[in-house]
Amino acid sequence: MDARATGALIAARRKSLDLSQAELAERLHVTDKAVSRWETGRGMPGLESLEPLSEVLGLSVSELLSGKELTQAELPKTAGGQIMESMKREHLWKLLAWLAMAAVTLLAAWSAAVFYIQAQQERAAQEQAEQERWERYTHYINSVNPNEEADIAEATADYFESQGMHIRFNPKSLKVRETVFLTDYMAVLLSDRKGEWCMSFWCKDAVYPERYCILGGRSRISPGFKGLAQWNFGTQEQPVIVISGVDLPEEACFYEWEGDGRLFRGWVNTGLKAALDISIPALPMGQKQVSSPRIELCDSNGAYLPRNLK
Repeated sequence: MDARATGALIAARRKSLDLSQAELAERLHVTDKAVSRWETGRGMPGLESLEPLSEVLGLSVSELLSGKELTQAELPKTAGGQIMESMKREHLWKLLAWLAMAAVTLLAAWSAAVFYIQAQQERAAQEQAEQERWERYTHYINSVNPNEEADIAEATADYFESQGMHIRFNPKSLKVRETVFLTDYMAVLLSDRKGEWCMSFWCKDAVYPERYCILGGRSRISPGFKGLAQWNFGTQEQPVIVISGVDLPEEACFYEWEGDGRLFRGWVNTGLKAALDISIPALPMGQKQVSSPRIELCDSNGAYLPRNLK
């Protein structure tokens, strides 16, 4: 599946039909921005848009997904064609049965059964392949490349909106500021032009391990000590802890928090005056993660900073 090839095919067919991006978007009940993303290869049509798009452009779904126009020979046979072929063969064997010996009649019946079973097996294999292709397509469009910061910012804003979470940032100017990785997880700090911050948390996709799917996040982060917090995106038995905070005091060099009977430490990004870290504590058998432990900021000498420090 080549998103750029699909986009080029959509653009070429749209132009041949003398349609603008806005006109095509109106027929499909989507935005012209969505059409632009399809044609530039930065996105793929959603499941709900594929069939309407194929009808408007006069292309099959298979052609859209393959990114090229297919000949009649390349297109898969329909189930109706397979049934007609089986019926013709069965009729031929029945005709021969009237003219042949009893042994030939038995052979004809056996052959008809074999052809029918083969047709059913082929049809089942085609349906399974189609289902697997849809599943892979769904995984692809619901995940992002960790190197595509614009896609990460857009997916973050879309996720918070879909969850009905209150935001303070402007989605149009949201940008990635810092990213950290640990095993299969990724955490991202983002802010807009006015300095409103948020954090999104991601996990490697099960089908495309080089891409990440969003699992949650913080839709808004208050500045300073007030907004410095720990969030558990795992379970109590297997926590996946994310520390995040922004606009921290200039004196802050690192931070500490206790969990699993141990002291954990993370470093402050002094350039951003922000904290972002992922930790997966190994808890003893039967012990559960204590929720929201106190996080302390420390200066370069290791002294705790007062919580009212700005």
